[in-house]
Amino acid sequence: MSFEISWHDNFFGISWAYEKDRLVISMVFEDKQEAISVAKEVEDWSDKFTRLTIIEKPEDELAICCYEDPQISKKEKHIGLFRTGMRQSGGYQQAKPMIEERSPLLQIAYAADVRDMNTYEQISRLVPLRKCRIIPEKLLKKQEYFYEKTVSAKFSNKNRF
Repeated sequence: MSFEISWHDNFFGISWAYEKDRLVISMVFEDKQEAISVAKEVEDWSDKFTRLTIIEKPEDELAICCYEDPQISKKEKHIGLFRTGMRQSGGYQQAKPMIEERSPLLQIAYAADVRDMNTYEQISRLVPLRKCRIIPEKLLKKQEYFYEKTVSAKFSNKNRF
């Protein structure tokens, strides 16, 4: 069994919503087929093994990393979602206290036009996230953040702005 994660970083960004008394983090894709493919995988994640880590970086930047822990999961194939280069200002600052209070729900969405909320379409069901952490980037050196550190290093050379 492999502990490798196939990372998807080809989504536009995230949107914040509030539903069923919980914060919902929607990963918004511009490619509908990719959104459908990722949604199928994410909907099969075990509620017990899901991880969401928000990495606060210098200069108002943040990264988001979401996956099912491959060390515990019994699946053969593992995917994860990673996006960096997002700003901490705006919606994140409002969502942060809610995230710290209670783990949010994850949803995969598609947008025909990311500038127009009317084109957003929910692709997946609401997926509970078992473990949610907000950390400063300097904590990535800890072993418990192995996957976050690995993917962050892999995509650090990409310009995400």
